[in-house]
Amino acid sequence: MSKSRPTLNGRTRGRDSRKEQDAPEVGPRRPGRKPGKHSDENYTQTSIYLPIELRNRVRAKLYEKGMEMSGLVEEALREWLAKQQ
Repeated sequence: MSKSRPTLNGRTRGRDSRKEQDAPEVGPRRPGRKPGKHSDENYTQTSIYLPIELRNRVRAKLYEKGMEMSGLVEEALREWLAKQQ
């Protein structure tokens, strides 16, 4: 069952009552943020617990260097794995 409600001009309008000619024209997409790791099927999100003081110091250094936490963790884990062989 589709819900309808009156609009300001007195007509009722439901979910399915909007006609194609009423739809606003959609122009080209504006540039936004580039797709991130969240949309890359080669990555997965992982949560870890860190002492707050350590996290804050690391984040400050990463900001100075223009890096992200995930990049640092990925690099450190790859180095650790290489040493295990």
